[in-house]
Amino acid sequence: MKYNLLFKAFSVFSILLFFSPKMNAQQQNIDVTTGEKTVIFEDQFVKIEGTITGCDNHTSGINNTYVMLTFTNLTQDTRNFKVQQDLFYDGTCYTCGKDEYLFNYSLAPGEVKIGSCIENSQSMRLYHHMPANLSPVVLTDYQLHVSHN
Repeated sequence: MKYNLLFKAFSVFSILLFFSPKMNAQQQNIDVTTGEKTVIFEDQFVKIEGTITGCDNHTSGINNTYVMLTFTNLTQDTRNFKVQQDLFYDGTCYTCGKDEYLFNYSLAPGEVKIGSCIENSQSMRLYHHMPANLSPVVLTDYQLHVSHN
């Protein structure tokens, strides 16, 4: 019985040890460049900021630029709200009125959530562009419409 338990513990530890450097290497294989933070929206409850961020992922070969979003709860209460993303690429809104660009958020009192290069959630970052030789499409404007629940 003790041998079986020890073997299981060793197996789990070995698996974690095996995958840990790979996950760490993937995270370290991304060059991130950031611009200045800009306030996109602010009311008495929440503040939303955006930062132009280049994400050059050497592992996947993807070199995209995003507007990383930062959500800050300005209150001492849990805040639930929705954000509709209207994204204009080369002057045309491709997301206006589309439900897949309506996101729900919940922030604990004083909580700050920040988008990152290693996540794929559209709710925390806006696709800006990729290198021009791959695609000439560029985010030219965006509007975030916030409604509180």
